[in-house]
Amino acid sequence: MLSRARFDAGLLRAHRARVLVGVDEAGRGPLAGPVVVAAVRLRPDGLEGLALVRDSKLLSPRRRRECLGLIRAAAQAVAVAWSTPREIERDNILAATLAAMGRAAARASRGCDPSEVLVLVDGNRPIPALAWRQVAIPRADDLSLSVASASIVAKVTRDAWMGRLDRRYPGYGLAEHKGYATRRHLASLERLGASEAHRRTFEPVRQSMPPGAGAR
Repeated sequence: MLSRARFDAGLLRAHRARVLVGVDEAGRGPLAGPVVVAAVRLRPDGLEGLALVRDSKLLSPRRRRECLGLIRAAAQAVAVAWSTPREIERDNILAATLAAMGRAAARASRGCDPSEVLVLVDGNRPIPALAWRQVAIPRADDLSLSVASASIVAKVTRDAWMGRLDRRYPGYGLAEHKGYATRRHLASLERLGASEAHRRTFEPVRQSMPPGAGAR
């Protein structure tokens, strides 16, 4: 935690900013469900409780849920945005993800002096038409406490939503594999066809659909 907090502080000094908003996503690769983005603005101090916070992929589901409460307690703002399967089909996954990043960053920055805000994006693509200064850094979830916090919020939020979709569209195992292209998921697509939760422009989903039944 200490090294990640130092990274954030150093980034603020380098860019002469006072407010850092970390942004990360969950769910770009799956065949089903939304892509979920979180933006987290941590308090400038009192972050000792975030010692366990790191890239969500390195944590168990139970540990991620534990960290979520700690992050909310240590944050000045936590914002979540997502793009639905229909938006992903319409705009493509990259554009849909960046659009959700912009919405989340705007919500987390609300009430701040724009000249003092720096948005840190996990990745190599900046958010288009963002009103605040930003920097995009690959693997920022390994480096930054703010972005690691955002990665946990996004992952926990998306996993919970996939559980709801599993109850709405039974038979696919969405709560288990979270929409990724596992063997079970591909077999259920072949058996059941695509549901409304699926991204119909993604090739394994497209192959499971009748001819002419493309994205709407």
